[in-house]
Amino acid sequence: MKRGFFQKLYKFDKKSKTYLIEVSLDDYDDVFDDWDPSPFKKRDIEDEFSDFILDSSVDIPLTYEITLVLYLPKEKKDEKKESTLISAFHNYYEYAIERHKRANANLNNRTIFYLCLSIFLLSIGYLFSWDTENIISNVIHEGIFVGGWVFLWEFFTNIFIKKRELRRQYRLYKRLLQSEVRFEYVN
Repeated sequence: MKRGFFQKLYKFDKKSKTYLIEVSLDDYDDVFDDWDPSPFKKRDIEDEFSDFILDSSVDIPLTYEITLVLYLPKEKKDEKKESTLISAFHNYYEYAIERHKRANANLNNRTIFYLCLSIFLLSIGYLFSWDTENIISNVIHEGIFVGGWVFLWEFFTNIFIKKRELRRQYRLYKRLLQSEVRFEYVN
């Protein structure tokens, strides 16, 4: 059987039946934002770290589970920092899911608005046909039609393209939230 691209890049853990996203760190602080002055417990996840994890997760099809493996020097082992980091990781993706839900609700509202506006403009265009020689009223009439079709196009774009992208992004965040975070210590 031919191996997929992701199967060459990521190790498969037969025991947990998950693909591993592996990251080498010098310290627990490497995961957190350097510019965040909050105490260790409340610090925000570094954007580069999150982007790397998200990009790696995109490489692996959603049908597979993932495990995040963080490699650290043996002398840095600190169980309290481990649990804090796991908590921060989960909080970060819980917040991302909540932001995503708000974006989805906004998209739904815009989609309904576009459909209503499209129906309204197209109805006006069809019901009130102007047979005049006046160029301005003809331009307004055509503008109403064009506006109706543009809003109808936006409605379909939101339904068939943007909703699909948002659904995939939601599933990625959900998988990251549910993924195991494992620490491995090396010399």
